[in-house]
Amino acid sequence: MRARNPLYVMAKPPPEVQAAIAALPRNDVSRGPGLLHVTLISLYDLHYAPPEWLPATVAALDGFAAVPFPLRFDRIENRKAVTLRTRGALAEARAFQKALVNHLLREKAPIMDGTTPEPHIAINYRGDRPNAQKIPPIGWTVDEIILTESIVGKTTHVEHGRWPLHGDAG
Repeated sequence: MRARNPLYVMAKPPPEVQAAIAALPRNDVSRGPGLLHVTLISLYDLHYAPPEWLPATVAALDGFAAVPFPLRFDRIENRKAVTLRTRGALAEARAFQKALVNHLLREKAPIMDGTTPEPHIAINYRGDRPNAQKIPPIGWTVDEIILTESIVGKTTHVEHGRWPLHGDAG
């Protein structure tokens, strides 16, 4: 089955970071900076999911607590898409992803895909020919997560909730 309305937990960069990314020459300006994001976990396709799954996911996220964590990218790479990545350590982001998955599993939240991709930002889904290149670091501290439905083929994100991350999470 082809994905139609995949649901993700993602982090979106703040406006000043969106602007820095949008200014990169390999960025696809037709998508708009508001769509730039880092997928933290891929959950399931809302098109095929039972209607009770979305409220169950929201309820599970209501009980999640974690501390903010840094993301920093210093390379542009062309894989299937042009992406911002790093060769640096992503220990905090990977620990966050693991904690999020473990929480959702403990809460018996619906997870079909349950993938935690290496944190990156796609800046051009068409790909391009240039090789990987270093860039001045672009990053921010992730202080909230967003449950987002992506409408495939429509260049649209539908937000289903936001949760702040707190420095005192235990």
